[in-house]
Amino acid sequence: MIKKIEWVRNDFGHIYQGQSLYRGKTPYQRMELFRSKTFGTMLFLDNKIQLSHGDENRYHQHLVSAPLLAHANPKSILIIGGGDAFSIEEAIKFPSLKSILMVEIDKGVVDFCKKWYPDIKKSLKDPRVEIIYADARKWMEASQSHFDVIVIDLTEPHGPSKMLYTQEFYKLCKHHLQRNGLISIHTDNYYLFPLSFSTIYKTVHSIFPFIQTARVDMPCFGMGWTYRIASSTPISITTMESRLKKFKKKNVFFNAFTPSIYRVQPTLEELNILKTMGNISTDKKPFDKFESMGKHIVHTLSKSKLKFS
Repeated sequence: MIKKIEWVRNDFGHIYQGQSLYRGKTPYQRMELFRSKTFGTMLFLDNKIQLSHGDENRYHQHLVSAPLLAHANPKSILIIGGGDAFSIEEAIKFPSLKSILMVEIDKGVVDFCKKWYPDIKKSLKDPRVEIIYADARKWMEASQSHFDVIVIDLTEPHGPSKMLYTQEFYKLCKHHLQRNGLISIHTDNYYLFPLSFSTIYKTVHSIFPFIQTARVDMPCFGMGWTYRIASSTPISITTMESRLKKFKKKNVFFNAFTPSIYRVQPTLEELNILKTMGNISTDKKPFDKFESMGKHIVHTLSKSKLKFS
């Protein structure tokens, strides 16, 4: 057994105990598959945890199924990023979808997850699924396609990914949405990363006036996490609830999801952070979550080398 340490902030982190199953790299990033008794297999990219098999349903049901349920009749979905392909696995549950398109720059991650996750290999055989391996922003700038739902399934705003968190990028998303279309994005933890939380919100809100928020515990992250649906038109939680009932009648269940979570009001602490912190991220001045922090690297140490003072 080894212990894997992930530093979340300079003075705070997580320890995962288990077994390293595989380490490798693609032209874009390092990959590791780690197994723990608590979470099952865990995927790390560039030494940052992305998901665990134990609770990925919490992440993807709020990121993918929520906007698809909030849309009255979604026919098409665009997934930006999402290389682990669990967003695709969630999307294929929706029979109304005629097109499920994922634009991901790193084919190596997709191939890696197909090998290690049988459910992903099966999902990618769905005839509605198409994957384009390209820089998502460049592809969107050249494409004339429009979608009912756009899911933004990216790493946190750091390095190249920060250019997909800017006001200009969200304008591009709006251009590619059908009337009454929705975007979905994960938006950080407001206590640990208040600047990231507020900056993402303000940037999204500068383009999309209507936003609904889910605040969800993510055990493998060791913290709460937020997910937001945004649109140019009002978002109906009633539609979400009605459509969810129809799925239940067909024995299709979303075991980690309830629409009522979107009815929870923000705390005064959260509202104060949104009021006092963060700015709109732009192409000229993109926000980088880790810019002012030390090197946040996950270290894998043997038990004998792990010491506490």
